[in-house]
Amino acid sequence: MPDRGFKLDTVKYEMFLHRLWAIGEEGRTSIQRVTSSPIVSQGGECMASFYTAQGIMVLACSGHLRFAAATSDAIRKLIEWYGKSPGFYDGDQIFFNDPYIAGAHTFDMMIIKPVFHGAKLIAWVASSIHTADTGGVLRGLASEVYHEGIRIQGLKIVEEGEFREDVFRCLTQQCRDPEYVGMDVKSQIASNNVLARRYLELVEKFGLEFTSAAGNKMIQDSERLARARLRGLPDGRWASRVFGNAFDRKDNEMRAYEIVCSMTKKGDDLFLDFTGTSPQMTDSTNSTLAGTTAQIAVVLTDFLFWDVPWSDGRLRPVKVTVPEGTILNCSFPAACGEAPAVGVQAKIAVSDCIARMLYSGGHKDINAPWQGVWYAGGPGIFYGGHNRNGLVVAQGLYDSHGAGLGATPTRDGVHCGGNMNIPSGGISDVERTEMQYPFLYFTRNLHRDGGAPGRYAGGAGSFRIYMIYGSRDCSVSYRPYSGLPEGVGLFGGYPAGIGGIRAIFHTAGAPILSRLKSGSYPTQPEQIEAENWGTVSHPKEMKGRVALPEFCIVADFVAGGGGYGDPLDREPDRVARDVRVGIVSRRVAGEIYGVVLQQEKRFPDREETEKRREEIRAERLRDGKPGAGSTSGLAESVRGLAGWEKTLRFHEYLAAMQSNGTQVIGCVRCGHLFCDHKANYKLFALRRRRDLKDLAHGSAPSGEPYIGGYYEYYCPGCATLLQIDTFCSLLPASDDPLQDFEPI
Repeated sequence: MPDRGFKLDTVKYEMFLHRLWAIGEEGRTSIQRVTSSPIVSQGGECMASFYTAQGIMVLACSGHLRFAAATSDAIRKLIEWYGKSPGFYDGDQIFFNDPYIAGAHTFDMMIIKPVFHGAKLIAWVASSIHTADTGGVLRGLASEVYHEGIRIQGLKIVEEGEFREDVFRCLTQQCRDPEYVGMDVKSQIASNNVLARRYLELVEKFGLEFTSAAGNKMIQDSERLARARLRGLPDGRWASRVFGNAFDRKDNEMRAYEIVCSMTKKGDDLFLDFTGTSPQMTDSTNSTLAGTTAQIAVVLTDFLFWDVPWSDGRLRPVKVTVPEGTILNCSFPAACGEAPAVGVQAKIAVSDCIARMLYSGGHKDINAPWQGVWYAGGPGIFYGGHNRNGLVVAQGLYDSHGAGLGATPTRDGVHCGGNMNIPSGGISDVERTEMQYPFLYFTRNLHRDGGAPGRYAGGAGSFRIYMIYGSRDCSVSYRPYSGLPEGVGLFGGYPAGIGGIRAIFHTAGAPILSRLKSGSYPTQPEQIEAENWGTVSHPKEMKGRVALPEFCIVADFVAGGGGYGDPLDREPDRVARDVRVGIVSRRVAGEIYGVVLQQEKRFPDREETEKRREEIRAERLRDGKPGAGSTSGLAESVRGLAGWEKTLRFHEYLAAMQSNGTQVIGCVRCGHLFCDHKANYKLFALRRRRDLKDLAHGSAPSGEPYIGGYYEYYCPGCATLLQIDTFCSLLPASDDPLQDFEPI
């Protein structure tokens, strides 16, 4: 609430704001200096943040954004539950990691510290971290939250300045590597000490009244700026649909799920509705409501309110509806260890809607969604066992922080650009990984055909090949292959790249060492079987985890960014350059981009390229069929009107147009008129079903057929690729053309 009667000095306020940010960054880097966790020290999965005495977030630093939003909920619950008994005192620090209250899963640990000035509680500071283990079963085996280790709803680990050794031991000794988790906990305590001490220095410098008023102003400014951003955008409704897979423990098979997001913007309010999203799953592929709202806060910060101060105020214009019992609002006691992965799918859907809304408002500083893959499943990233020194393996391996970013209307996405959760994130150094895990890396490099094709291509992630070395008990999380593409492209860009192999390969065992000593080893995943290094090993029965025998080889790849615009619009020289540097294969260059390369020089043959692109356009017109049975839903009298004026450019190739009071959707390239401006243009576009096997020229490593693919929508007039939507054969509703925009 506003501090009535107190006038803030503008210059001092700016000094306070920037100093508070610097303190938050000091707290975050303190975590990374003290911890021994590669997830945190190099991956950056930590956060430092400030809150009012009532638990409203004032400011978060550039750490893991999911944590900061979730901690507000935790603080408010602590006040409600423990405000009177046992109460809060100067020097207290409180451990919290219940994902049904705050955070995504039990591995998200928060330590929260009340800040006192004299006898008065004036603020809270918090440090959050993603730890490797909380006890319980290894990742991939849980079906209830009880299986996922310690779940604490507030426990003082520091009481009135005294470290509680009894509480510390009770927490850490339930974990496989108490020293590892213990360093995570102590790093958070150290961070909170820095945050609280520096915050009180600000109080001494500026005064308590000023500090309180400045914090409230930051919250108010965030809401004001967020609402101003929304008011500057057109009203409308945007929709997106993405898919994923889970392991059904009851039927012992892969289960496909969909996440449906409908986003409505009215005035300075934004409404996100996830009605239509699949029911919760029987494994840990679920998110609590607290986890989902924290993930939504991330995507809103990244793609819509990036220049708005990161306080809770920026989220006040946003209303979220998530039906209970769905995969995004699972009912207790469902397991939710894979909530971050589920959250990625939700963020893809929301970021898709946001990008389309911003484009409708004339903005070009947008991205196609990030983190798309052409199939999921197989070996995961959560390991178990011991390394060659007998130390417990640190479970999660976060090369996924090097995912490709989505393309934009003016440039390609960034290769290995980062993770949308963490502005300051990174991936672990290979030598550091080999030191803590029983791995011997053969390669880690940019992922060929990993970025989604488009006029501007999505950024590629990385791929890696490594051998298990020095461990007899290593295991990894494992789920059925989905055969289902994930991700979303923008305005004709593909949702995901179609390259890479994720699989376990059995080898001849120890004799492989003599071959390695000759200096030979695979540097591309297709070499593993082609050159007889190993053969794909896929278990006949799914159990959630598989053993990794010593000397077996694992290949994996990281998600890429979505593409932007029709790939046939990409400059041939750009495609040729990508082939030369190994980001794009010759096959994708010819089949998707329509670029024919000279045999030796690998430069475009311009005459043959133009012929090939015309052939592809002719195929589109020949093979595409309109869902409504006609390429226009407009009467002849309407189509015959002249002087069509664009009133809203909501798409790279489409706009709402008006003539004599009649509003329609038309192609900005050729003038083809589809339908009334409130109707679904996809019903009158040419639709073509694309088999994933035809596009990828191969199946999933298990040999199972794909259960999903793409519907491509083309303009009937000029054959421009307008949109690519994913379908899943196990979810019949996905055959319906999704109306991705409707003016209101």
